[in-house]
Formats: sequence, C-alpha cells, structure tokens
Amino acid sequence: MNHPVDPVGAAATALDNRSWIPADHELTLAREFFVRRDALDQRLLPGMPPCPSPQGWTTQHVLWLGDVAALATDLLNAWRPWLPEGHGHMASLLTTYATMAASAAPLATRLVRDWADAWQGQGTVSPQDTSRWEDWHLPKEQREQLDALTDRLVMVGAVMVMAVNRGETSGPRR
Repeated sequence: MNHPVDPVGAAATALDNRSWIPADHELTLAREFFVRRDALDQRLLPGMPPCPSPQGWTTQHVLWLGDVAALATDLLNAWRPWLPEGHGHMASLLTTYATMAASAAPLATRLVRDWADAWQGQGTVSPQDTSRWEDWHLPKEQREQLDALTDRLVMVGAVMVMAVNRGETSGPRR
C-alpha cells in the first residue's frame, strides 16, 4: 500500500541521514525567504486599532498568513530555473509552507469583508470593540485550527532552519 510522502518528514530524514546537504542555491532561497518573511508587516484592517497585546490581533495573523503564502509562492516561481530537477527538498519545504499558509486565505477574505461590513466609515474602532468583534468572527474552534496550522508552519520552518544550519556547516556545495 502506498502512502503519500510527507515532504517535511522526508527532508528531515534526509538531513538526519546526510543524504541531503542543501546546495548553495537552496540555502540562498531559504535565507531569502526568512529575511523577507521576517520583514512582513502585521497589517491592520482599516480602522482597526493596534492590539494592546504584543501578539497582535488574530486577524493580523490571518492576514500575515496570506502575505507569507504569496511571498513563498513568488520566491518559488522566481527560483524555479535554479532549483534541482524535481525541485528538491528545499522547494518541497517552501511549497508546503506556502500551501499551508494559503489555506487561511478564505478566512482572511471573510474577515476583511465582515470587518468592512461592520465598521465601514466609523473611523478607528476601540480595542474592546475589536476584541468583541474577533470573539464573534473567530470562535474558539477556529482559533484552535489557526493555532494548529501555526504549529505545523513552525515545524516546516524548523526543518528549513535545520537545513540552512546543516548547509552552512558543510561548506560550499554546488
């Protein structure tokens, strides 16, 4: 019986048994992704106040997921000519990251629409009203799903970091 290959597990295993040592271009791609991802702004919706918590609003995280999915997809498209035949582990990791993050796109679209419907033309909304709005539009079950998605993204990112670290300690590769 054939089971689908988990690209994250396959990359981690390949790193562990040293059957994959990332090439220079794979390392550059991963580094570029991390630099650009870390530079992404946590966007607020029009009229949404800054969150009193350093963690930010859940809505900001959902919008960020869409932004990071677009970033990863754009980088993959730009780097395709330099990626190994069959695209290799780093491309698989970044594709997985993009696909997972993009799964929040329908929610982001709904939140943008619902926010506009609720607060259009009312100026800046209070943090208390924003918190109540999020509680209503992002119920506990949905927040738990977002937490699980974020945990999976952290795991993909961790394998990418592990690959970058392994590649840097292995010296120049082609």
